[in-house]
Amino acid sequence: MKLQRLHVTCAQCGQDSSVSVMPDGVHGQFVLRSIGSLEEAFLNAVQDPTYDEVEHLINHSRRLIGKDNWFRAHALQRTYGEIACDPDSTGSFFNIGKLPNCPKCGHATLHSWRPMSPVQFVDRDIAPVTHRAWHALSEAQKAFRVDDVLEARGF
Repeated sequence: MKLQRLHVTCAQCGQDSSVSVMPDGVHGQFVLRSIGSLEEAFLNAVQDPTYDEVEHLINHSRRLIGKDNWFRAHALQRTYGEIACDPDSTGSFFNIGKLPNCPKCGHATLHSWRPMSPVQFVDRDIAPVTHRAWHALSEAQKAFRVDDVLEARGF
């Protein structure tokens, strides 16, 4: 897949480096990043039925009654990885929208980021996200999982 390179500065070590992210304008495709490691997984939300399934359950969750479409979409992107995706090799969950960790020190907070000038792209293979644990749940268990994660994340 073609990813765009960003120039970043780490908030921890202060080092400048570059990271790769999904380019602007690509819709429905995400690089999910682990919250506890440097692992990544690819999600094509247009083709992966679990994304629509989780979206449906979130939209009908008692926790989001009265919330607007923007809020529900925000909740979906913030919780989808924890709800429906298998964790990484360390047991950490994947997140949509998480920037990569600093490639120099591994810290999770980048102080600044901007596209390389001129714009640069890199081709990378990223394994697709898996959903073994999600598929093993009953419909009722899936609804409970959605509500549990929404509650844990403050939704």
